[in-house]
Amino acid sequence: MQPTEHSIKIERTAHYYTLGDDIQSADHIWLLIHGYGQLASRMISRFNNENLDKHYFIAPEGLSKHYVRRKPNYVGATWMTQEHRLDEISDYLAYLSQVIEPIVHNMKPHQKLNILGFSQGTSTMWRYINHSRLPFHTVINWAGEFPPELDYQVMLPYLNTISHKYFCVGNNDEYLTEEHKDKLKLFVSQNNLGFKFKFFDGTHVIDQKTFGEIMREVL
Repeated sequence: MQPTEHSIKIERTAHYYTLGDDIQSADHIWLLIHGYGQLASRMISRFNNENLDKHYFIAPEGLSKHYVRRKPNYVGATWMTQEHRLDEISDYLAYLSQVIEPIVHNMKPHQKLNILGFSQGTSTMWRYINHSRLPFHTVINWAGEFPPELDYQVMLPYLNTISHKYFCVGNNDEYLTEEHKDKLKLFVSQNNLGFKFKFFDGTHVIDQKTFGEIMREVL
């Protein structure tokens, strides 16, 4: 006899982190989506040297945590796995909406909304962009994929309203080979997505110098 699978909706506690002096006076609000095995607190701390008078950062944390390594214990989070994939996507889309949509509702006319996804977080970012269709000013796809199930041609009129779109990756990224990078560039070109590619000397990291260049360009 085979077991019968069941599912229920539950209420649970999620965590997100913010960094900045005052969201009401900031010119730019940034939504940061971390990668596999990261924690939002560690990701957002990398932006502590930015102008926090003008830029306000929000970093939600993936709902599932695990030990990346032991002795010493090092905990990371993930957005989803292949197990119950659609349920996990549905859950994190609802969670991200609950975090960001009240903020967008209270934004002032001069404020700009931006989003950055890193590594596994790029797929989460793209699914949320497609789900929410929020008025993003800047989208940064940092060293990650475009999820294949989305129809980017259907999204194109909306994507064309986004002023700045970047794809950033290190020249020595240990997860994205040169062949893989070429495929991603071809995908962007074939779909007319209008991304500006930024390559830097580094590995699978968010390079602060490159991010600083982008911040100056999107002002």
